[in-house]
Amino acid sequence: MEKSLSLVGPFLQRLEEEIAAAGEAVKASGHRIRSVYIGGGTPTTLSAEQLRDLLGALEKGFDLAGCTEYTVEAGRPDTITPEKLAVLRSLGVNRISVNPQSMQEEVLRAIGRRHGAEDTKRAVELVRAADFPVLNMDLIAGLPQDSAAGFRDSLERVLSFRPENVTVHTLALKKGARLMLEKGELPGPEIVGDMLEHAEERLRSAGYRPYYLYRQKFMSGNFENVGWCLPGRECVYNICMMEELHTVLSLGGGAVTKIVDPESGQIRRICNPKYPYEYIESAEKIVTGKGALSSFPASRGEADRKEGKTELGL
Repeated sequence: MEKSLSLVGPFLQRLEEEIAAAGEAVKASGHRIRSVYIGGGTPTTLSAEQLRDLLGALEKGFDLAGCTEYTVEAGRPDTITPEKLAVLRSLGVNRISVNPQSMQEEVLRAIGRRHGAEDTKRAVELVRAADFPVLNMDLIAGLPQDSAAGFRDSLERVLSFRPENVTVHTLALKKGARLMLEKGELPGPEIVGDMLEHAEERLRSAGYRPYYLYRQKFMSGNFENVGWCLPGRECVYNICMMEELHTVLSLGGGAVTKIVDPESGQIRRICNPKYPYEYIESAEKIVTGKGALSSFPASRGEADRKEGKTELGL
């Protein structure tokens, strides 16, 4: 945000134009929205007023009456304020993420985070006070300067907040990442394996169950990321993304729309430009492309076929 602050206003303006065009296409095609997910990254770097405008554009552009799940990935605790949470809750958001990654101060400093463990605690208290039904928290196994004991302590602190969802990631070191360039001291595969094994045992004993799993390239020890939840608190969006059985309409910079043909199972992807300036400059092309989506198919059940309705994620 600091490097691209002057682009935030034009970016949001273009995004609202894309939302309006996509909303018209969805209405024309007879689709309906089942799930809304705003993230990854940290949308709460926006101001409360900017969030109100963005969510207001979504509410105006789409019929969200059938939406059962509305997630915003607040992410970094240092971006969360009572004003922002009040805006999100008032506009229908019912799932929110607070992602400490670690509760160890030395680990947070090593990865360049601006928050500490106390900031995470404060953010969780604000989320609970704002009455969000579902809280997700992320931890990462294998961060620099971390240890098996440190990771266990982080997990215990997270569990003390009793979040409805806990996602345990394994560090993925991508080419060009700052951690790769600085070659920080990283836990080896045996230690990471111990972290993940303990996480599974502890989460199960605390009443959580795994409900989705995925792997990325360059993951430490070739392990995986696992989403855990309390019974009945699964994130529909995460399941749909992992199964690749449902169409997902994506908006914004770097967004990848995934169209699943319900008959053949074939998947077609439509990608938006990734970087803010390119996204802003490509607005006309993007808006035109969204208009062409009015005829795209989506996964649907037999009951919905009879009613002429389909479901998709946003």
